[in-house]
Amino acid sequence: MSETKNAMARPVTARRWTGLMGAGVAVGIAVGGAAQGATALAGAAPDRLWLVAGTEGGEGGEGGAAPISADATVDLLVALTKIEAHALTGLDLVAAGQAKAGAEQVHAAHAEIFEAIEPALVERKAPLFESDLRALTSAIDAGKDAAALTVAHEGLKAGLEAARTAIAPTPHDELAAVLALTREAAEDFDKGVKDQKIAEMGEYQDARAYLLAATETLTRLSSSADTKVQTAAKASAAALAPVIAGLAEVAPSGAIAMDNATILSAAARIELASYPVK
Repeated sequence: MSETKNAMARPVTARRWTGLMGAGVAVGIAVGGAAQGATALAGAAPDRLWLVAGTEGGEGGEGGAAPISADATVDLLVALTKIEAHALTGLDLVAAGQAKAGAEQVHAAHAEIFEAIEPALVERKAPLFESDLRALTSAIDAGKDAAALTVAHEGLKAGLEAARTAIAPTPHDELAAVLALTREAAEDFDKGVKDQKIAEMGEYQDARAYLLAATETLTRLSSSADTKVQTAAKASAAALAPVIAGLAEVAPSGAIAMDNATILSAAARIELASYPVK
């Protein structure tokens, strides 16, 4: 994440994408407290649960977990969802009267996420959506009205969906990406909020947007014809609902009632709900 403190909006860095073209998202033995809780509840072997990027053990093995495999498809899904997350934050900032910060969010999604995954998208023969990102940034920069911004955003969402379809993820992949984003949101929230006050606005905004974008994935999966997928998606969405309700403001100035433990608890519930989906 950015080292800038207390910025109203700040670009993500490429730190979490350095291994994207190679190893992908690390999947390993879940040893964190939330993961252990889900394991015990499910009665499942720990090595069947996901440990995803953005958590301790997911970057450099800080939590003591040794990666045992990698999944570039999940990695790409996380990246695509993060692009949507930055678009959501950008539009919310515009609505809050911070158009410049909003444009910076979308520009960062283009410069630091899209450009990092572009070779992988080309390799997968996925359609690129660079023009859609530029169009949304330009619409914000030009001070377009809400209707025009909605049109530009819908264009980006269509481009992201086309890329996702070309990647052809399984429901397991998509739920793994949701879990990845939830755990990373917990990590970012822990950096962004201290003693119920904003310490780093950008970290808070990332945490909020990752959960909002992940919920969009769950909404789509909730209509799956596969009963197991539908059940897992609905249970995961229910786990995230109270968290998202506690993060209503894109740039809060008062106390933050939400806490990191609640996000980690939601991640454990998502992990447990997703386990039956192979």
